[in-house]
Amino acid sequence: MSQLESLLAAVGAAPALPGARCRHRHQLFDGGPAGEDDEIRAARIRQALGLCQRCPALADCRRWHDALPVSRRPVGVVAGRVNTTADRGQPPCQVAAS
Repeated sequence: MSQLESLLAAVGAAPALPGARCRHRHQLFDGGPAGEDDEIRAARIRQALGLCQRCPALADCRRWHDALPVSRRPVGVVAGRVNTTADRGQPPCQVAAS
């Protein structure tokens, strides 16, 4: 299963999570672009983790996340945790430059 197929399957199975602070902020929570500056990446992840820690949906999100097989967990910040492609045993996705 490709990374995109895994993401779509995980998103399709995601619970509603009313009040989730990640809504409409995918740029903070997703894995980030290839070649992203380390300092920018670290700041983005800190901001996303901070939002997660204050999220009213964190407990439900964490239950959903923890129930997923590691290979199906979305890459990025989810449920107050940072998931990487290395966690999933997959090489990082490379985004082609436009």
